[in-house]
Amino acid sequence: MVSAILLLIAMLAPAPPADDSSKLAWPQFRGPNSSGIGAGKPTVEFGPEKNVLWKVEIGAGLSSPVVAKGRIFVTEYNRDAKQLSTVAIDQRNGKILWRRSVTPESIEKVHDISSPAAPTPVTDGERVYVYFGSYGLIAYDLDGKQQWERRFPVAENIYGAVASPIIANNLLLLNHQGKEAYLLAVNPRDGKTVWKTDRSAFQYGWSTPVYWKHDGLDEVAVLGGDFQPDQRLMVYNLADGAERWWIAGLPPCGKSTPVIGGGMIYFNAPDIILERQAEQQNPDRAANLYANNQSRLVAVRPGGKAAVNDTNVAWSEHKGALGVSSPLYYNGRLYTFQNGGIVFARNAQTGELVYSGRVGPGGYFYSSPIAADNKIYIASEGGVIAVLDGSPELKVLAQNRLDGGIMATPAIVDGKIYVRTDSALYAFGAK
Repeated sequence: MVSAILLLIAMLAPAPPADDSSKLAWPQFRGPNSSGIGAGKPTVEFGPEKNVLWKVEIGAGLSSPVVAKGRIFVTEYNRDAKQLSTVAIDQRNGKILWRRSVTPESIEKVHDISSPAAPTPVTDGERVYVYFGSYGLIAYDLDGKQQWERRFPVAENIYGAVASPIIANNLLLLNHQGKEAYLLAVNPRDGKTVWKTDRSAFQYGWSTPVYWKHDGLDEVAVLGGDFQPDQRLMVYNLADGAERWWIAGLPPCGKSTPVIGGGMIYFNAPDIILERQAEQQNPDRAANLYANNQSRLVAVRPGGKAAVNDTNVAWSEHKGALGVSSPLYYNGRLYTFQNGGIVFARNAQTGELVYSGRVGPGGYFYSSPIAADNKIYIASEGGVIAVLDGSPELKVLAQNRLDGGIMATPAIVDGKIYVRTDSALYAFGAK
């Protein structure tokens, strides 16, 4: 009888709130655990006059859209007012639900193509968290009420602070890069520090951390940056931030985010990248530099302690290493995209090249690839989104030109594609 009563109570009691942000639609940069993989059957062909569900004008910024609980979140920078804003948009119709702004004492210096509103927000379904290098961390509830904030000194980071915060196991993690570099874990409910790990050896990085759960272990991986030799992919214990293992001897300028798949972690380690003006003035010199630099793609098996270069690297390849955009693990293959519109598809387990070729749009690629329904989407800075078939052969299904440049990574949720251009946010889907 007592057991029956207890069972009835358990059945009637409200379920505890979910704390796994990976169950949310598109909670952070590149979606669930930065995978870039969405759900549903997104349309292949779209544009300003085709398969548009809605369009809303938004301010300048490079943060990617995140989606949860019927809301889309982005950030903006108002140059004239010197304000940084967080914006919530109704996922159904594109209506702006709220905008909350802060005014820093000073604005960080950023690269000409970057923005003080570059890091992407993250949400756990209860709150949305934003990071500005000129201000710090801020938490709002989904209705726009500020819950807490952590003010930080201006991030003195060459080219600006762009690494996005993430949520992992009820911790809010931030790769704080600049003259003061550290990996920070805070309690998302109150913003108080849980642990803080020094990263002064990797000052000027731009990589968003990635959470890796395997073999009963919870780890967080961060790609190094800086302009010094011997950079590293560092992997930390999620519970306390202790260094666990690393890949050493990497070239400088880590920008992209690692990706998890097939039991391994994959990352792109770029070398020095010329400014665009220098590339355009002397393309032959640039091509020779990139052909002979130390950039490479690396696949790493789990396990090991300290330096694991000689024990856990499954493969490493130079051809197809990228500059800024992150790799995509999909259908057992690793996809990378280089400036000029060149795709490289590799067998993710062996590194063997499956195919390479042009996808159509040339120019520069800062947005990272995403995928759903056996289709891969990649956006160029010039505003063209190429759609590739997810098969082992290069098949370009469409080239969709928008009316603005694209630097942010799109989101795919329930078959709808959310794309941020330099002046608007679009929702595309079959009508």
